Amino acid sequence: MSKLNSHTFAYLDVETTGLSPWFGDRICEIAVLRCEGDEVIDTFDSLLNPERALSPGAARVNGLKDSDLKKAPRFIDVAEQVMTFVKDAVIVCHNIPFDLGFLSSELSRINKHLPTVLTLDTLELAREYFDFDSNSLQSIAHLLDIDVTDAHRALDDAFTTRAVLKHFVRKLRSTEIERAIAPYYPPVTSPQELNLPPVIEEALQSKKRLFIRYVDRKGDISERWITPKQILALNDYLYMVAHCHLRDDERNFRLDRIEQMEIEKPIIQKRQRKKTVKQ
Repeated sequence: MSKLNSHTFAYLDVETTGLSPWFGDRICEIAVLRCEGDEVIDTFDSLLNPERALSPGAARVNGLKDSDLKKAPRFIDVAEQVMTFVKDAVIVCHNIPFDLGFLSSELSRINKHLPTVLTLDTLELAREYFDFDSNSLQSIAHLLDIDVTDAHRALDDAFTTRAVLKHFVRKLRSTEIERAIAPYYPPVTSPQELNLPPVIEEALQSKKRLFIRYVDRKGDISERWITPKQILALNDYLYMVAHCHLRDDERNFRLDRIEQMEIEKPIIQKRQRKKTVKQ
């Protein structure tokens, strides 16, 4: 990593009960991969008892169950270890505001605070210097042929983030990477400062459709294509206002009830894939 070898990196990833700490969501798994330059020095990984139930969407993504977490330690029990692992390091995440937003929230709950830290966001690097169909961590890893053994679990995602950054370092100038290392200042949290998953942000900005698997309040599951319009915060929940192509009408979907989300692929790429299969 040339000049980057002088840095200590802490690759951090969290799994959560939902999308927003503002609405009471908590960390249910946290992992830190500490490296000196390109060498792995130590790892930390722990399930956490979030003291609240997993949302259907979160459980679908990370594969965890409430029963898995009941006997796990609480965040207060591992806070000191976590902060030791990230101390004096550049914290690397794929979507810094999401992971550090949750970490900052958990620290606030135990009357501690996240100090000003240096960070490097692989999501921001992907957006600025590359042109992936989707900027989600798993999609980028797939396109770069990075082996992912246990997607959406904290430690494996930390290793995947490390592999993605190594690819970016090979493709970019060291000055471009160094310029992306910046201080992180925890925001004053409000419903308007939502750190949404990249797939939702991309759908909102590009007007692309999303395929979703949705669980309604009765527990019934449906699959449909939607075109997101906006995100609303109402009564302690986040809602996606979207045009539902199944009903051909506008509908509101509670984000914590979406079990699966996939953004539509470009038509050109679909045709190219078909040709490749035929060959």
